Amino acid sequence: MRITVRVPDDLGEEVKRRTDNVSAYVVEALTEKLERERRRAARQEILERAQKGEAPDEDLHAINQRERREGDRDFPLSEGE
Repeated sequence: MRITVRVPDDLGEEVKRRTDNVSAYVVEALTEKLERERRRAARQEILERAQKGEAPDEDLHAINQRERREGDRDFPLSEGE
């Protein structure tokens, strides 16, 4: 699918300096963002259930744990980190 977005010039130039495949770079960034949001939503639901005194949904807990293990927590935010 083709999606057109507008980004600030400095952000676009930084991405172009880092990669020769902007599309792949953006796909990776969006995938990571969606995974973080999924994990955050799962954690929030687990916390809400705990506050109500309910046991966490085991499937939800398993999904959260799996995604935490699969996530790359060492991904550098900028060069040199």
